[in-house]
Amino acid sequence: MANIDTNYPLQSMVPKRETGALNFLLKNPEFDGKGITIAILDTGVDPGAPGLQFTSDGRPKIIEIIDSTGSGDVDTSTVVSPDQDGNIIGLSGRTLKIPSSWNNPSGCYNIGTKDLSLIFPKNLKDRLQKELKETTWDSNHKRMTATTLEKLDQLNKQDQDLSSDRLHREDMQAQIEVLDKLDKSWSAFGLIVDCVVFHDGNTYQACVDISMTGDLQSCPVLGSYNESQQYATFSRTTMFNFSVNIYEEGKVLCIVANGGSHGTHVAAITAGYFADEPDKNGVAPGAQIVAIKIGDSRLATMETGTGLIRGLSEVVRLKCDIANLSYGEACHWPGAGKICATIEEAVTKHNLIFVSSAGNNGPCLSTVGSPGGTTEHIIGVGAWVSPDMMTAEYSMSEKLPSNQYTWSSRGPCVNGALGVSISAPGGAITSVPNWTLQGSQLMNGTSMSSPNACGAIALILSALKAQEIQYTPYSIRRALENTASKQNNIECFAQGHGFVQVNEAYEYLSRHAALPENKISFDLSLPHGKKGIYLRTYEDSVKPHSINVTVEPKYHSSASPEEKIEFSCHMAICSDQPWVVCPTHLEMMNMARAFVVKVDPRGLSPGVHYAQVQAFNTKQVNAGVLFSLPVTVIKPELVEKCGNYQLCEEKRTFKPGQIGRTFFHVPADASWAELSLKNHSSDQAARFVIHCVHIREQRAFREQEFYKLVTVPPGGTSEQAFAVQSGLTAELCVARWWSNLGDVTMSYDVRCKGLKVENNPVMHAVNGIHRMEVRALDRDDFSPSVTLKHIVLPLRPTDHCVRPLTSRDHVLGEQPTYEMINTYSLHLSKSSDVTISFPLLSDLLYENEYNSQIWLMFDSNKSFIAAGDAYPHQYPQKLDKGDYTIRLQVSHSSRDALHRLKDAALTVKTKLASNISLEVFGSHRDALMGSNKMSTVIVTSAKPVPFYVAPLAEDKLPKHVTGGQYLIGPMSVAKSEMGKRANTYCGKRPKIQGEYTHMFTYVLIDPPTKTKSTRNNSGKKQGKYDAKNPNQCEEDLRDLKMTWIAKQERLDIFDKLKGEWPEHLPLYMAKLQALESAKTRANRLDDIIETADEVISRIDTHNLSANLGIKSDPRPDAANIKSETEKQKSHLIAALIHKGCALADKLDELEASASRQENAENQDGEAQQSGDNVAVTTGCADVNEKLKETYETLQMFADLNDSKLLPFVFKHATATKKFGLAAKTLLKQSDEKKCKETDLKFIKVCQSLGWEYIALHFEKSMPVKYPGAFIPF
Repeated sequence: MANIDTNYPLQSMVPKRETGALNFLLKNPEFDGKGITIAILDTGVDPGAPGLQFTSDGRPKIIEIIDSTGSGDVDTSTVVSPDQDGNIIGLSGRTLKIPSSWNNPSGCYNIGTKDLSLIFPKNLKDRLQKELKETTWDSNHKRMTATTLEKLDQLNKQDQDLSSDRLHREDMQAQIEVLDKLDKSWSAFGLIVDCVVFHDGNTYQACVDISMTGDLQSCPVLGSYNESQQYATFSRTTMFNFSVNIYEEGKVLCIVANGGSHGTHVAAITAGYFADEPDKNGVAPGAQIVAIKIGDSRLATMETGTGLIRGLSEVVRLKCDIANLSYGEACHWPGAGKICATIEEAVTKHNLIFVSSAGNNGPCLSTVGSPGGTTEHIIGVGAWVSPDMMTAEYSMSEKLPSNQYTWSSRGPCVNGALGVSISAPGGAITSVPNWTLQGSQLMNGTSMSSPNACGAIALILSALKAQEIQYTPYSIRRALENTASKQNNIECFAQGHGFVQVNEAYEYLSRHAALPENKISFDLSLPHGKKGIYLRTYEDSVKPHSINVTVEPKYHSSASPEEKIEFSCHMAICSDQPWVVCPTHLEMMNMARAFVVKVDPRGLSPGVHYAQVQAFNTKQVNAGVLFSLPVTVIKPELVEKCGNYQLCEEKRTFKPGQIGRTFFHVPADASWAELSLKNHSSDQAARFVIHCVHIREQRAFREQEFYKLVTVPPGGTSEQAFAVQSGLTAELCVARWWSNLGDVTMSYDVRCKGLKVENNPVMHAVNGIHRMEVRALDRDDFSPSVTLKHIVLPLRPTDHCVRPLTSRDHVLGEQPTYEMINTYSLHLSKSSDVTISFPLLSDLLYENEYNSQIWLMFDSNKSFIAAGDAYPHQYPQKLDKGDYTIRLQVSHSSRDALHRLKDAALTVKTKLASNISLEVFGSHRDALMGSNKMSTVIVTSAKPVPFYVAPLAEDKLPKHVTGGQYLIGPMSVAKSEMGKRANTYCGKRPKIQGEYTHMFTYVLIDPPTKTKSTRNNSGKKQGKYDAKNPNQCEEDLRDLKMTWIAKQERLDIFDKLKGEWPEHLPLYMAKLQALESAKTRANRLDDIIETADEVISRIDTHNLSANLGIKSDPRPDAANIKSETEKQKSHLIAALIHKGCALADKLDELEASASRQENAENQDGEAQQSGDNVAVTTGCADVNEKLKETYETLQMFADLNDSKLLPFVFKHATATKKFGLAAKTLLKQSDEKKCKETDLKFIKVCQSLGWEYIALHFEKSMPVKYPGAFIPF
């Protein structure tokens, strides 16, 4: 029997040994986080997940659960009172029975509804949808479909061809079509729950009707979580736990539920406690948690400004000791924006220690995310993996040396700061929410290293508080960085100051508790807002630099005036590299001091170099570094023509996790690079990350990034192409994947290529031909093409308002905030793929000067469709044709700042039905004349080649375009396949502008105005006196009066005009319109039928049929005949529709009357039919015959699938009891426009067909599809 190791390394599932946390806990079990409150700003935390119920000393683990995003909010401002039976009608339409056990002295209840699909995580919704379809739909539907098919088969075997049989067969076929369509389009509607809020005399209570039947007795009553510590489960099927918070005196209920697994996992790493399995504990099992959901469920748990700022305000209100944020985004400029400013204020004024993930965007340098790697007073954490983690978490067959994960973001920040403060274990197997049905899960990322470090800090704080040792966020960070364990095999840009060490940091703080510097953060500032020295360009690398550095002490809020006066520090300053020179001493007091640092990179070899200028207190050198000035110099290689614009890396052995960095100055006119990577190992496949980044001023690194994970087989090669930016320093990173075992020998070369287009690729149609030039780096084939794929529609707001928000949105509980709501209207004439953007604030989150932005989209029935925020590319939508309302919310503390956005436009990017190619020519003449399109031209570096883009022909323009709209699409210039591949964006995440690196924009103008006919219905010109028509004045007056008949229901005018114009068909049509729109239509069906017959009788249908059948009319007045024929056809069809609808309604009336009489006779016990009943039966038969005749006539002249005919087709189908055709017609009408009335009719038709399960499904969907109001932001 094989040797079996039964000692599972449980302690490394949530790593604690590596940071010294385990050793610290063994020595100090009482300092396991007790007395420390940790805020988890994340996707929300499941209070029912394993290990998250109690602390190690029996206190509640989660003391507050808050949704700060608004995704769980319910408008409960509607107040109702129960009827005499104790019932209220919920906003869903359900009857809600108030339990007698509820105590409500006021007798008033606040009610609202919530669509649970807006808070259920996607994976849960997918699981529920699958289960619901299987349990409530599939079996019923398959049985119904089989039964209907069997009936149709029997009908087909009868082989009869009577018109009634044909209609019956059509009805059965329609039933099959409807059943099939419903099965394909099935979705899980019916997740609307009623919510009831009331005051029990002491506090507010809430009940969510999770039964969805109105049975409130079976539903839990919950108070706000901070008062009751209660939570409930939606159902055993979902295992989805929720709690509530009640705001604004019961007018707002918030249903708090986690939006994903991430937050629960983070909380369990930080402070999970397993009494029976202590090896599974989180890092600080004695700490308590405040769970704050900042990931909006409507945005797939994307963090929002509202969520973050509200969340930070709650952190401060609840006096949390530490906050963990395992979120972050690439930003355009670091350390700026309202969110970052709020975090800084929370740290500096409220003693909050803020820990955040550095990002998962490595291995290139300068890829740290915001806020973790870009904000001064945040402890940014990188991700590290140990040998024990490799065994316990990843089941690797071989233990490797400790290393940074390949994907962990690297510094320095673009402002020169180091970016990564410390590192911690970046993986864990621990608890996830119950709804996953998993219990635990492996996750990795800096999202996991940050809570591990956060737990380690909680242990330190627990000990400091217990021993009454004072600390500040500044002293904690300084202790962590001065005591971190540095690993020689990991660069500082990845590990920061090193790997967190709990014991050493605690001892440091204990020894140096009395240092005055503990209350001081030494703020470094350099020219242009920099926080460190970062030389990256080739020009900077070939000359010496003298940089002014200003140091200013920033005091913690706890510092007294006396401490500021008494502060004096004799500092020794030193550089750890000879190419950086600084003064030796600096006398520091409570004021800004400046000194000069000299950097001479001229003697450095190509690559990246790092130095530090460090300051020490001469009296307390053992207290470590007081402040450190990072100095990063990148020495790029030149890619020159003499070397064929190529750089080569000869054979090199790569160990797991090893990184090769090549920095090169992109030559002028280069536009892409080609990489060839070869594996020289004969038996080892190699897995590599190929990553290339450029840094542009005030642009995020993702703006032009190439990222690809490739596997190169033994002896094989990999060819890649990516865009480069001329004049910048590009970093090409070839990184061996951290867990790819074995050594491999690789070689690679990178070659710059170039066809650089001069002039802006934005063409204004009004300017006609657009001239551009292309320059080559060396010699290349130029084959231009422009393909337009999308149209962008700008929308101006139709409404704008600014109003104050409630105290819930006061920044850190102090600063009032206002919201701006702009409303936009969007009409789509067909189904489209769209992307909504607010360009003014797009791609701005942490660096945004406004507090927040979010837009919500609704259909014409106010049903929620979609949401979006700062990153529009993440929220593409496929929309049906119809009308939509988009509501944009932006918040800020200044009303004036919001009023400035009152006319700000949204853009709607819509995919074109088919791509449009612009024609490209080699000369202006060819473009003007449309001849000799440009094909392939050889371009050399000696001379640029001009090319011309011709404007679009009118017939190629999309329909209904207007000025201000524009078309966009990729512009390709290279003929080679590698050049074309380089034009396709291949970043780690989707690019903001689209999927191509070179985009062309074609700005539209209004299309040519088509000459409208100036002739009236008689074929004569309008607006001019016709001398040949002496009755023109009378005709014009007649036409004017005819408009009054329909608009004002003036049938007396019809009677007068009829005497003068008895054969004028439009006159009768005007009367029909008036009768149809009249409120008394139901009482005037005979008038409608009679008027329609008058129209029909005045049209010679035989002659009309003959004229319609003529394909080619040689008669000289053929055009006039055709025009008159089309008018008569239109009048005939309209009259038949009006008549048919009236006949169908009359038939319904007669049948209803007959049914009432029959019921009355049955009650009286009469056995024989009365004379009235016989008359009604005869009337039904007569009307039925006329209805059939009308239907058949209409079939001769119109397509019954025409949307204008659908109302009559439906009425005919229901009148003749052909409910399959009725259902099919209603679905067509619904496809045209969703309408509550149509759905109600469909439910009734389904019940008539015996499709009760379908009727029930649609009934449940009604509150979702037709809500009474927009959901709140």
